[in-house]
Amino acid sequence: MYYYIFDPKKCRKKSQVEAIKDQLAKIGISGEFNCVTSLQPASELAELGIRKKYSTIVAVGADDIINPIADKLVGRGEAMGIIPLEASSEIENIIGVKGWKEAIDVLRFRRIKEINTGMTGDGRHFLTSADLDLKKPTELTIEFKGFIIQAKAYEMNIINMRHDLKKKDPEFLDIVIQSEIGKAEGLLGKITGIFSGGKILERNLTTLRARSLRVFSNKPVFVTSGGYMLSKTPQYFEATEDKLRLIVGKHIED
Repeated sequence: MYYYIFDPKKCRKKSQVEAIKDQLAKIGISGEFNCVTSLQPASELAELGIRKKYSTIVAVGADDIINPIADKLVGRGEAMGIIPLEASSEIENIIGVKGWKEAIDVLRFRRIKEINTGMTGDGRHFLTSADLDLKKPTELTIEFKGFIIQAKAYEMNIINMRHDLKKKDPEFLDIVIQSEIGKAEGLLGKITGIFSGGKILERNLTTLRARSLRVFSNKPVFVTSGGYMLSKTPQYFEATEDKLRLIVGKHIED
């Protein structure tokens, strides 16, 4: 029933892998275990688990294996579980745990929530956010809802789920742009006020909401999720219509 994909590099000690396996066996949810390697990345192992007809595929590691496994499970009937090891705090918030021991308890009860994900134009999903890795203020062109806007930004986040941002519509992405002082008061600030949910929180902080958008920059900018490489600009982003069946804690809202 359970198919586990481990990233052994995220274990603090080799004994941690055995400790996790022992705990899973103790509560009766042991299964098949596979480790990510350079020859067998997480995405291929997830496909293998699907072919073997496992009903629950569990990522044991950080965002860099969690997102590729989600790629393979969005829109399918299999459930995805997560045992976070050095994962971003946002991943832990999504499933409602703190650390791997709590995550194992959550797996046992197998409470499933269907969630939307974000996706890039090249088919890579993200559960939390896609973040532009801007080393300095960068001129960006953003196309969405028939508009073209520009901003000199020092931070841009395209958010699917984040604990400090209450999601009003799961079928939309929330976009947060931090620009140089005064930039948000120009065209970007005016455009923001047109859309439902758009508002200027500070002089240089703008939020938007869109089902999809395109982001362009003069030079390619890396896009990360949870601190790991996801893609690069120019890039298209959208909220998926297909759902991911994710195992979450009992206090996570439906």
